[in-house]
Amino acid sequence: QTDIAAAEEAAWAKLVGAQGGEGRIFYRRRPQNTGRKAGNIADFVRRWGAAYAHMIVLDADSVMRGDTMVALARMMQANPRVGIIQTLPMAAGRTTLFARATQFAARLNGPMLAAGLAFWQLGEGNYWGHNAIIRMRPFAAFCGLPTLPGAAPLGGDILSHDFVEAAFMRRAGYEVWMAPALEGSWEEIPSNALDMAARDKRWCQGNMQHMALLPCSGLHWVSRIHMLTGVMSYAASLFWLAALFVSSAIIGIEAIEGHAYFLPGYQLFPNWPQARDSEIALLLGGTLALLFVPKFLGLALALRNAALRRQFGGASRLLASVLCEQALSVLMAPMMMVFHAGFVAATLAGRVVAWNAQDRSDRGVGLGEAYRRLRPQLWLGLAWTLATVAIAPRFFWWLSPVLAGLLLAIPLAMATSRADWGLRARAWGLFLTPEETAPPLEWREVLQSTVPAVPAPARLSA
Repeated sequence: QTDIAAAEEAAWAKLVGAQGGEGRIFYRRRPQNTGRKAGNIADFVRRWGAAYAHMIVLDADSVMRGDTMVALARMMQANPRVGIIQTLPMAAGRTTLFARATQFAARLNGPMLAAGLAFWQLGEGNYWGHNAIIRMRPFAAFCGLPTLPGAAPLGGDILSHDFVEAAFMRRAGYEVWMAPALEGSWEEIPSNALDMAARDKRWCQGNMQHMALLPCSGLHWVSRIHMLTGVMSYAASLFWLAALFVSSAIIGIEAIEGHAYFLPGYQLFPNWPQARDSEIALLLGGTLALLFVPKFLGLALALRNAALRRQFGGASRLLASVLCEQALSVLMAPMMMVFHAGFVAATLAGRVVAWNAQDRSDRGVGLGEAYRRLRPQLWLGLAWTLATVAIAPRFFWWLSPVLAGLLLAIPLAMATSRADWGLRARAWGLFLTPEETAPPLEWREVLQSTVPAVPAPARLSA
């Protein structure tokens, strides 16, 4: 930490000297990180907030273009009833296979999904804690965070402060906007599945705390939906896992006991098995549509835009990347399901998570760490597979995508954490993004410190 602080101060001094920023460019570092990020922001607002009309909040891994900052300030000045404007930070900068696949999916589908969010949210948008501009005066007056009743993890200090601050800003009469069309906003993401899960563990506890705020008086109903959606983003995994367990148990019981055509007591007609093919088809079709239609729309938008299609490597590379990313997502979903279900259960059981800084390097995952962190997935997958094959082998094929993801969790986490595999995929033209094929000025130095930029294909693929 001391070395980091010294390097930061040296970089600040160099910037001040180069830009003539004496008295205009400041560096601030607290000796004690009281209250984590929310406490840091609150301390700044209390001590220096009155000197500024707005503040742009960035994380340690955030990057934002200068003209994007200027555009945000102009939007604030032109719309005095807006309290927060959230940009859409694009994931970029990592080179592992896991990170590059995640960056590709976010870059392809994120703008479309964000445009949809902005359409239905209107002035009741959300705040994601970074890469956003905030109007200082109402933030200081109305967005102070309360201490939740009870002990941690569901009580005490609010960990996921951003949703709450957006809700309080809207309650005070100020609008919260999302600006999906405003480019030049980026962030880095965890480089492997285990670090992503560690971050999700913190976010899960923070989001679960929001249940206590749902009955809070004066909140806009859309703000309550944002909080409930945040809770369900993790609780849904617990429900999914429970549904799989229940369906497996029902199939297993029927396979062992057989169908009861005649129940105890008088019965004139047999209890015939009921065929529910249409209901099964409807449920399956709806699930597939929910999963794949957004990705199809994102792909279609990229294919019809010649410049964007070229930045993704051309049509053939783009299609291949979508298929590979989808296969990877299917295999990794069961792993994350078990992680998230465990996080929710642990939070409800009263286990408090450590809110430490995340590892921001392209680190690989070794066998020991992978086994230690993914033992539940492995042993659950083995037991579930053996029981299904022994009792109801026909049901095994329905469960095979889930079981495969659990059984392959360890090698999958290890393989996708490798930067050399990510670079090899890049050389093959897989998971290319505009930030790689046509890196903006702000990212060139970052990319040059890892690998050279990949040139866009000279000719579009058919």
